[in-house]
Amino acid sequence: MEKIGDDMSLLNAIEKRRAYRALSNRSVDEEVLNRLVRAAHSAPSSGNNQPWRIITTVEKSQLDALKETLVGGNYWGKNAPVIAAFLTHPSYSMTMGMRELAYFELGMAAMNYQLQAVEEGLYAHPIVGFDADKAKEVLKVPEDVVLEILVIVGYPGEMSTLSEKHQQVETSLQVRKPIEEIHSFNQWSEQLVPKKKK
Repeated sequence: MEKIGDDMSLLNAIEKRRAYRALSNRSVDEEVLNRLVRAAHSAPSSGNNQPWRIITTVEKSQLDALKETLVGGNYWGKNAPVIAAFLTHPSYSMTMGMRELAYFELGMAAMNYQLQAVEEGLYAHPIVGFDADKAKEVLKVPEDVVLEILVIVGYPGEMSTLSEKHQQVETSLQVRKPIEEIHSFNQWSEQLVPKKKK
């Protein structure tokens, strides 16, 4: 397989991605939104089942109704011009013992979506802080389908729209655990056991 791009180009895009909150209400072209969906749709899945379902909401009345389902801490999402819902169902992909692979595969699609957003100069912030039942009503989603996450999408906006706490978070360094706490070669390591929170 031919190598694509610079040695670090993909890693740079991955590390550049953050769940930013300061969003502009500037509209996003449909062509751009279609590229985000194409990126998501290129994710791998077991048996090529492609269990992801995505609903992109841009129409104002529908968008406003969806924003009403957000919890208070996600107030910043009410400025967004786009909200994408990521949905699935265990039957959409393989189940192997206790492993319902549809959710994992939906996550891979959502990550592809976010990385393409970086490429497009957009912020794409995945959230779970919303009333899923009410959101499903707004989107007319069948009862048995799982609305796993919403992704709040928009161009960078003004920091002044955020609370003081979120302004600080937005500009702080992204902290990650040391690599040895999340990875080992060949076998399980005691360093992989999560440290108890103080």
